[in-house]
Amino acid sequence: MDFFNLVLRTVIGGICGLGIGLHPMIGMTLISSLTGIGMLWVFGRTSNQDAIATTKKRLQAYLLEMRLFGDDIGLVFSAQRKLIFGNVRYIGLMMKPMIFLTAPLLLLLIHMDAFYGATPLVIGEPAVVTLQASGRFGTNAAVPELEAPAGIRVETPGVRVIESGQMSWRIRAEQPVEGDLKFRWGGKEWTKSVASGDPFRNLSIRRVTGLWDSLLNVGEDRLAQDEVDWIEIRYPAAEVPLAGLKLHWLIWFFVISMVAAYALKGYFGVTF
Repeated sequence: MDFFNLVLRTVIGGICGLGIGLHPMIGMTLISSLTGIGMLWVFGRTSNQDAIATTKKRLQAYLLEMRLFGDDIGLVFSAQRKLIFGNVRYIGLMMKPMIFLTAPLLLLLIHMDAFYGATPLVIGEPAVVTLQASGRFGTNAAVPELEAPAGIRVETPGVRVIESGQMSWRIRAEQPVEGDLKFRWGGKEWTKSVASGDPFRNLSIRRVTGLWDSLLNVGEDRLAQDEVDWIEIRYPAAEVPLAGLKLHWLIWFFVISMVAAYALKGYFGVTF
């Protein structure tokens, strides 16, 4: 799973990072357009195009029937009934391509969120780092130690929550940094990537141990399976700006990908 995440992280992060020094929308536009084209191609190959085209024409006919024979209640109710069943059939025809698209699209969105969903630590602003132990802390257990790279200051000693097995520290970035936090506990060491400064890069909000958790937390390889379940940095949420308008990246992604798909559906000969 680590190798799989690494490959996707490298490819998707590389596309998203294109032109990042100029404007984040360059990479966003490229990957969203490619996604729209990819969805269009998969939809055309996995859907029953003839049945979709026929069903759409019948739905249009039922709507016209309701309008032309509006003074005949019997015909109107009949057209409404056929319209409802026609819509159910249309939705059913859409399910097959959606099944093929769901898994790869979810993976893409998870990796894109690692790039666009959060911003590195803001210089001068505090942040919280939390270590989750595999079990509760013993009352007299040794306290984990945190060592930060140059440019990151650890402002507080660890605050321990015994029942939940969590330890939290407050840190503050003093300059642009891209390095590792080091945690030492019981003669063992774990690391967690940390970044501050310019926005938009691959960020790991949480580094985890579990295999299934790594499907949702793709920014780093998994931790060794021992006393620690995960380590998390609470990065600020990010928005992608364009012409003075700042929106969550998902909005830009779906708008651009849908525009690309609709613009090229005739070229691919796809009906939906």
